[in-house]
Amino acid sequence: MYLSAKSSLIWFVMNGILQNLYTLQTLDLGGSKADPTQAAALRAGIPDWMLANYDRARARGKKGIALVRNHVCTNCRMQVPVAVTASLTAGMIQVCGNCGLYLCLPQPDEQAAPVPVAREVKRRKKKVPA
Repeated sequence: MYLSAKSSLIWFVMNGILQNLYTLQTLDLGGSKADPTQAAALRAGIPDWMLANYDRARARGKKGIALVRNHVCTNCRMQVPVAVTASLTAGMIQVCGNCGLYLCLPQPDEQAAPVPVAREVKRRKKKVPA
């Protein structure tokens, strides 16, 4: 897929903001172990309107952002349309149509390797002479 210089810059900026928001959420969920200076630095790089929505969701006891794996929102486990996943790949900000959380694609190193399907092995019973 070919991206122009402007669209690739937008993709890197938006993907970076979403990744910062996801990292902030992991720090917030960490509880007392969280480093307040790191959280403040992450908040400085996120637009105010996104932080307001994120904080509102967190105040209700929910997460503020969810990953999309295999076209499924990891928060509500509902299938996300392919067009939404494609727009996330293109660098657009999307929210889940079901739970309303911001959606983010996982980093390539976070994506789980496909789990191999275990084959069922049929074992024949050996006949024992009587």
